[in-house]
Amino acid sequence: MRATLALTIVLLGGAVGCASGFKPYDPIDHTKRTIFMPSVRAVGPEPVYARTRWVYAPEVLPNREREGDSEGPALRGSPRLRSVFHLALKNATLEETARVLAATSRYSSYTAPSIASEKISVDNLGTIDELAQIIGSKAHVQVIVDHQNKEVRFLAARGEQPRLFEE
Repeated sequence: MRATLALTIVLLGGAVGCASGFKPYDPIDHTKRTIFMPSVRAVGPEPVYARTRWVYAPEVLPNREREGDSEGPALRGSPRLRSVFHLALKNATLEETARVLAATSRYSSYTAPSIASEKISVDNLGTIDELAQIIGSKAHVQVIVDHQNKEVRFLAARGEQPRLFEE
């Protein structure tokens, strides 16, 4: 205990004796004066919504289509999902009917000029394909819904090809 006390006194004495050579702090020392200017911006800082984000690890996506298939493997054998619409038209021309039917699926429409002015009344519920079939049978016209080109066509009905009795 006495050794520890003696060592502490020696160390404190050495520290006090060495400290007398330092220059005391002068708050008004003009030789090393630093000026800090306030920051000035033309516009405010950009808003920070979230600094962290959820990110999935990168991975290779599987092939949607196989070579030679017209539709992908996930779509093969399953019915197409189409929206169901209620089409209610009273005494409308076939041109207006084509436009309304095409607008249900954001498709373009074409009506043959020879049948454009014919009138039809429709009040049915179904997909665009079912409604096209109903309109085609009621108006005796050929209605084609081309999903690949996103188009609805109303064409004059084709007559049945003549057949021989033997066929």
